[in-house]
Amino acid sequence: MAKAKLKKEAAAMECRRCGVCCTKHQAFVTPADIERITDFLGITLNDWENLYDDRRWQYSEYRLIRHVDGACAFLRFDEGHSTCLIHAVKPACCARWEAGEDKKECREGIGEAATG
Repeated sequence: MAKAKLKKEAAAMECRRCGVCCTKHQAFVTPADIERITDFLGITLNDWENLYDDRRWQYSEYRLIRHVDGACAFLRFDEGHSTCLIHAVKPACCARWEAGEDKKECREGIGEAATG
């Protein structure tokens, strides 16, 4: 019988604003997310589709936010730290993301911060 491995509880950590998660993943947005974001930006749904919708992947009414220059279209860097232009109304998938030592993106970001 194989011994069951106990999953080590991941240590919580504060987001270091490295931006790696926003370069490795595309945000999956729901119609409610899109409505919140377009209202916040003061743009139309047509503007959203032209500027931010990644048309390479569509499933029903759900979408992915387009990447521009290898990162989320809403990601910006200021003095070495990432910032989200729509942080106040960010998609639910982004709101659920929790930084942690168990995430390879966070470990990569820590490594870049240590060498950068």
